[in-house]
Amino acid sequence: MRQKETYERYAFDKENQAFIIPVALDDYNDVFDDWDPSPFKLRDIEDEFLDFLWDSVEDIPRKFPLIFEFSIPRELKNESKERQLISALGHQFDYMLSKNARKRRHERLEELKYFVLAIIFFLIAYLNPIKSDLFITKIITEGIFIGGWVFMWEVISNIFIESRELNEEKTIVKRFRSATIRFIER
Repeated sequence: MRQKETYERYAFDKENQAFIIPVALDDYNDVFDDWDPSPFKLRDIEDEFLDFLWDSVEDIPRKFPLIFEFSIPRELKNESKERQLISALGHQFDYMLSKNARKRRHERLEELKYFVLAIIFFLIAYLNPIKSDLFITKIITEGIFIGGWVFMWEVISNIFIESRELNEEKTIVKRFRSATIRFIER
């Protein structure tokens, strides 16, 4: 999104030099998953709410901090529930960061596994332990060589494509975590 469109779509807090992502709530429970029977402070955050935040954060340039501004009807304003909501969001964002770190570790292990397999396949193909001029032996050797390149492609794909996506996800979640959260009456 171009910067002009960002300024048109989101309010800008000049004092904090931050973009405001407005969230209108009819009740504090709107942020939480309706199907989660846990008590208020332990409930999961609604997926659609997280999707809304994700899309909004992607629109706003990284150089600007964020403010999540929740507006709530005056008669429902409750500082205790606000603290619980802030805590629940913090826990959700921490969980998302730890999940991202687990995915990154898994990807590194996959890269290592595929790299080792590629090297093994290349060594077998180059050393050609079966010294034969039979047509089937040549096909098997070529197949092993191609298999080595397939595994090497997986390594390259993980390093340059998957890890970029995981880094982007981590950056967005860190922006969630560092956002200022405030509540206003309406």
